[in-house]
Amino acid sequence: MDVAIVTGAAKGMGLEWVKQLAEAGYRVVLTASTLAKAEAAAEDFIERELVVYPQKLDVTSAEDRKALAAWAEHMFGRVDLLVNNAGVNSRTRAAGDPLKLEQNLLIEKLDKQELFAVMDINAIAPIQLANELRPLFKHSANPSIINIGSWLGSISIKNTGGNYSYAVSKSALNMMNRAFANDVRAEGICSIVLNPGWVQTDMGGAKAQFTETDAVHNMRKLLEKLDLEDSGKFFNYDGTEHPW
Repeated sequence: MDVAIVTGAAKGMGLEWVKQLAEAGYRVVLTASTLAKAEAAAEDFIERELVVYPQKLDVTSAEDRKALAAWAEHMFGRVDLLVNNAGVNSRTRAAGDPLKLEQNLLIEKLDKQELFAVMDINAIAPIQLANELRPLFKHSANPSIINIGSWLGSISIKNTGGNYSYAVSKSALNMMNRAFANDVRAEGICSIVLNPGWVQTDMGGAKAQFTETDAVHNMRKLLEKLDLEDSGKFFNYDGTEHPW
């Protein structure tokens, strides 16, 4: 059974990734910012006798990243798939705080510490986690990394102002992944950024185009077709290459 790790999986699209992968026969590591959240999210899967392991992971914590990699090595000896789903946008980062929202959205109120925090969560930590797991990918026959991106990470098609921290972080994720993909290509690791489209999550809202089920189904279809030549690319949910 292949081994998958999904970050930010206590709810939303991350939880749907866990569901679909577990039902497809993966051994899935469900990670969340606290062990209590991970265990609560995994309870239903475990009751259904799906192979799901709850684990704590604050993606920005080097200690947590190292601990997860050591645990995965002990448990499985390899990792086949990493879904870097954990992330925040300006509104989820603000969590109802109007000032913090403005500090992420508006140039007049932009706060560099907020910008740095969102960059760490959305762009830096995912690739650092991938690198921490790198020795385990080497034992997989088909190692793949899916970094969840956004159309707002595309410089060429952003034609509006504002939304600084999120847009900058997702654009940075593209470059972080591009560099990392070139670093690990010789090891057979395929790492991409994937825009899931507009999804009905806490970030996307109820009016979004895709349900979480449909969005993950779309992305899994692309995952099945990936090969090493795709590594470093930025894709749309429908398998087309996304403008940079």
